[in-house]
Amino acid sequence: MKKWFSAIFLLPILLLGAQTPEETGRRVSAHLLLRDPLSAVVEARQGLVLFPDSKMLQVSLIRALCEKGDEIDAVEEWKRAITHFGVKGDERHLLEMLAWGVLNKGENSPQPFVQLSSLLGASATRDAKAVPLLLKEMRGSNAWLRAVAVRLAASYGDAPLQDELLRLLKQEKVWYVRLEVIRAVGQLSLIRGKTLLKEIIAHPRTLAEERAEAMIALVGMYENVEEEDLHKLVKSSRAGLRQLACEIVAYLDLKERTGEIISLLDDTSFEVRLSALNCLGLLRASTWQEKPLVEAIIPLMEDSTPQVAITAAWAVALFGEKRGEERLKQWIKEANPEQRRLASAAIVATGKAGAPLAAQILKECKDPYVRVNLAVGLIGLRHETKLACDTLYEILSKEQKELWMWDTRLNPLFRTLSPTRALHIEQVPHYPFVVDQMVKLELLSVLSIMRHPKAIDAVKGFLKHQTWGVTSAAASTLVEEGNEECLELVQTLLTDSDEKIRMQAAFILAMLGGDSAAIKVLQEVYPKVEREIKLHILQAIGHFGDPASIPFLLKVLSEPFQVQRLVAASALIQCLYH
Repeated sequence: MKKWFSAIFLLPILLLGAQTPEETGRRVSAHLLLRDPLSAVVEARQGLVLFPDSKMLQVSLIRALCEKGDEIDAVEEWKRAITHFGVKGDERHLLEMLAWGVLNKGENSPQPFVQLSSLLGASATRDAKAVPLLLKEMRGSNAWLRAVAVRLAASYGDAPLQDELLRLLKQEKVWYVRLEVIRAVGQLSLIRGKTLLKEIIAHPRTLAEERAEAMIALVGMYENVEEEDLHKLVKSSRAGLRQLACEIVAYLDLKERTGEIISLLDDTSFEVRLSALNCLGLLRASTWQEKPLVEAIIPLMEDSTPQVAITAAWAVALFGEKRGEERLKQWIKEANPEQRRLASAAIVATGKAGAPLAAQILKECKDPYVRVNLAVGLIGLRHETKLACDTLYEILSKEQKELWMWDTRLNPLFRTLSPTRALHIEQVPHYPFVVDQMVKLELLSVLSIMRHPKAIDAVKGFLKHQTWGVTSAAASTLVEEGNEECLELVQTLLTDSDEKIRMQAAFILAMLGGDSAAIKVLQEVYPKVEREIKLHILQAIGHFGDPASIPFLLKVLSEPFQVQRLVAASALIQCLYH
């Protein structure tokens, strides 16, 4: 009996021994095809016992481990393969396999934050393999992840993603996801969504934010408009469609259609009146010099809605009428801070004609927000630039704790600095703080462009007093306009004695692909910093995309923290494709 039992026990091994490495490899592939990675791993390991010198089976084992989700074991097998076989020809393929194994495992995690990290990492690779992951989350039940997937899908634009966006445009119920869908449809100029966007604009219960986004999306799709279609929009019973008419005329620069826009100056909706004034201001048709047109706008300077009255004063000032400037000056003296800020932005928006008045108010006014609005405008006009730059530096130095934002609620034509109204949102941790960083970094870039003598002190002060976490978007604002001047300014901070300043400067340069020395600084500080900073460092390394960072990233793939492995995997793919 014992002999029979031993024979039955040894039979599978004897049969396996009769196979070739190729046959075992095919069995591993068959298990993976049937989505049975556990059996594939067992098969590959048994095959390697019998054929330890089979490079093909070693690669099959790594693949099986990746699909099973044992990425740490897969990395160890990869190291063994490199040592034993020197798989130089397959090295790139294996590294990509390892990285995608990590990302795919993260996507199947029950934890939303891990799923988010996987989704962001996969999207950052710019690889077609990310499309199925995006589709999965766009169809998922988690609204937060759905919103993120929609935003990421807009940067891809593959046909399946477009179809899914149009489905969501019809069916999505969660308001902040709908906003992302509308933005994505506009960004991709999906003509098939025109009718749905018009319905959103015309619907009386549409939220103001949704209507505004739908208008922006729809206007960008127009290359021309028929006279009859425009007339229908102007005469529509829906205020949203009358606003759309103004936006289309301004976008297409249809000066010959100004007559129909003028008729909307008496509209019952203040939003339509505001859009009509904005449209006329942007077009600046030669017929505007006619007295009847100016006289039609002047009464609106006393409109009951402040933003309409201020915009009317701006339009009148554009025609060279001093009454417009005088009315704007009165608004600066108003007790309401929002109206003061809007008026300050309107003054500098009048161009060179309003520059002397802006400089005068800058010297007299105490409101820091009004002063920043005026200073930025004067710098743009290259008028009293020393006074304006000194003002910016002074306010940036004092206002370290106050959170700022650019506000366009009252009139999208005038961007005004104001205390933040941004709320915390699930999609972006510390969102109000991120918005504040972007604003202040943009102002710092202005100082750098103008070569202000204390620009570097301002940058150092900002980096030193801020907590870690300058986002890529915020970091890019510091140098995207300043070119070499700003880049050189930040590069000087790589050798600063303060470690925090060195890290922040290195992060900014890495995100902008400006200096490989920044990557060395980040890798040196990586073991000494907390977990959140490590994630930022890995993101920056991936964005820079230097293949020399691959050994460092492979070490991170062996760490016991899944989110760090996910970010490192994404960075690894970016470095491979750089």
